[in-house]
Amino acid sequence: MSAVTTGQIAGWALIAVGLANAIMFPTIFSLAIEGLGGDTPRGSGLLCMAIVGGAIVPLLAGATADRSSLATALVIPAACYAFIALFGASASRPVKADAS
Repeated sequence: MSAVTTGQIAGWALIAVGLANAIMFPTIFSLAIEGLGGDTPRGSGLLCMAIVGGAIVPLLAGATADRSSLATALVIPAACYAFIALFGASASRPVKADAS
């Protein structure tokens, strides 16, 4: 919404995204390590290291905004959120047990 509007509406939309981010990582973390068994410590460590993406995406979005516009730059985090939504949708489905 903030990419296609201006003023207070755009500002409040960006704040709402920030508030939603506050619950996103714990949810992703829980979904991602579920069922890892003995690999849980390794998976947990990898997820914690993956947080660096949260530092790289703003840099890419800022560089894009400098070269074009803020509306264009917001496509980058939107793509990240789409990927997260796809992960959430696939990870929330029950895993079928092997018939062994």
